[in-house]
Amino acid sequence: MKKLVNAACLTGSLIVFMLLAGCATGPTQYVPLPEHLNAAPAPGKARVCVIRGFVFFIGSGVENYIYEDGQFMGNLINGSYICWERPPGVVKLSMGNLDDIFYRGNLPVEANLIYYLYMDAVSPMVSITPAQGQKYLAEYPRPQVQARDRSSAPQAQTPSPDAPAGAQPSTSGGVPGNKGAGY
Repeated sequence: MKKLVNAACLTGSLIVFMLLAGCATGPTQYVPLPEHLNAAPAPGKARVCVIRGFVFFIGSGVENYIYEDGQFMGNLINGSYICWERPPGVVKLSMGNLDDIFYRGNLPVEANLIYYLYMDAVSPMVSITPAQGQKYLAEYPRPQVQARDRSSAPQAQTPSPDAPAGAQPSTSGGVPGNKGAGY
């Protein structure tokens, strides 16, 4: 009986340790979050929503840092998103952690459209449909919005101006498909 109790305590301790080992604080963004994410963006603006699904592998609890045109926009953890509005044009997105930038891409955005970009262990960054995007936004917690000097954030390398739209050098090398919102 004592061995059974000891085994149960050890198993419980290991489970708690594993759950806490990959914990991050939560999604945070340093730009205004639109109040109504299911409504159209402000007139003349485009909305970009970057969604991180659940990634289950060693180190998956690490935050991913999102940059737009070299400016720190926020961070993502498992099951989170950040959204912001911007003028139309080409968005130079990059995403990484403290050690590496693992995604770089250029996303042309048009006014009055919403763009949902999704990443998980299988897809590095793909465009998803508005219905899929809204499903994740309803399911995942709203990010904390903090007014902070974005220039003091972890620094990322900006994408090369010569990089093709949607360049993803360290993974599949593909371009996000033109099948999500905004297309």
